[in-house]
Amino acid sequence: MVVVVVKAADADELIPVGLGRAVHFIRRSEVRYAEAHGDYARLYTRDGSHLVRVSLAALEEAWRDAGFVRIHRSHLVSLAHIDEMVVESGRCTLRVGGTRLTVSRRNTGALRDRLLRGVLPGASRSARSSRGARNPRGPRNTRGS
Repeated sequence: MVVVVVKAADADELIPVGLGRAVHFIRRSEVRYAEAHGDYARLYTRDGSHLVRVSLAALEEAWRDAGFVRIHRSHLVSLAHIDEMVVESGRCTLRVGGTRLTVSRRNTGALRDRLLRGVLPGASRSARSSRGARNPRGPRNTRGS
């Protein structure tokens, strides 16, 4: 089966998924998260899951601007479908629908920044300035103060 992505008029992609001998189309906006299955990906929606012949890496690249973010080497999540983020004892998990997904330590900071950027006014400016932004006047001289 060849995967063809069809752009709908409203730019929400239609993804063909096989159901027996029929092909059913789901909208990208309905996808809550995707899980890697070798060279395939399983797309999870409110109504169930669908196996498609595309890698998670390809989905990540194609859907980045549509609000999908890699949280683990095996999971890609739609930011719009995240119900809860819990950080406990240094471990981060997300609740997406009724499912809990673990966020890798490597991806926790970027996910937190991306979630806050969409929620807090001015968060993207303050996040940039607090992460080692260079002072245009050079280093501060603290000797003799």
